[in-house]
Amino acid sequence: MTPNLARQLLTIGEFARQTRLTPKALRIYDETGLLRPAEVDPAHGNRRYAAGQVRLARLIGMLRGADMSLAEIRLLLADLAEDGELAAARLDRHLTGLEARHTSRRLLIRHIRAILREEDQSMFPIQSRHVPAQRVMSIQRRLRAPETDSFVSEARAAFASHLAGAAPAGPFTLIFHGIVDHESDGPIEAMLGCPGDVQASDLIGIRTEPAHDEAFTTITKAEWAYPAILAAYDAVSSSPEASARPGTRLSCREVYVAEPQAIGDNDLICDIAFPLGQC
Repeated sequence: MTPNLARQLLTIGEFARQTRLTPKALRIYDETGLLRPAEVDPAHGNRRYAAGQVRLARLIGMLRGADMSLAEIRLLLADLAEDGELAAARLDRHLTGLEARHTSRRLLIRHIRAILREEDQSMFPIQSRHVPAQRVMSIQRRLRAPETDSFVSEARAAFASHLAGAAPAGPFTLIFHGIVDHESDGPIEAMLGCPGDVQASDLIGIRTEPAHDEAFTTITKAEWAYPAILAAYDAVSSSPEASARPGTRLSCREVYVAEPQAIGDNDLICDIAFPLGQC
């Protein structure tokens, strides 16, 4: 493209036509700083774009079509400004994430299909067990779904530091005292069994988790990924074991048997457990 052509200014309508983007999308990209117009009329606010911006706008449109968020696109464009290989590597990681989410949705849909067909055999074998009372370290917080991973990392690190080399007396567990998603903030509680000589700190509380029976199923890392994990929760909560013994005041939980970073998709990661009411 010649320098003169690159400097040619286009109205937002013409730019939208050439880039196959809507004026609304272009305004959003302007407001977020992703794609600024080359010129804005100070009197009327009319936006004009340089012809040299067409290729970038088309790239952004394709990345949006590939289900990449505006924040991810911003990072990719920053990589592209430094090195095309960095941008390509980020795109590959995005594709890996898309494939994982597709696999997760397939698992959830298999469960839903079984419900629609009224099939008796669940994808998730349900068991029950008695859990003795245990002394636990506890950190409780109100947060939404995007903050969960950082909270878990913080809690694991805090528990390990507080134990000062001593072995935990029970598994790392997340208890959901309320719904945790993009709109609802729980609360959520991280807990870990601890020896009797461990004391509370400013961050970590100490309490006794009551003895109880619970229904549970053990899931793999692939089944643990959202939204596939919704199927496991539904399978346990609607199981005959849980349905026969409602009324507990204890909340559902994820009882971990491995750390996510240390295992593969087909390895077991945690139990999805629902405490049961009294017989």
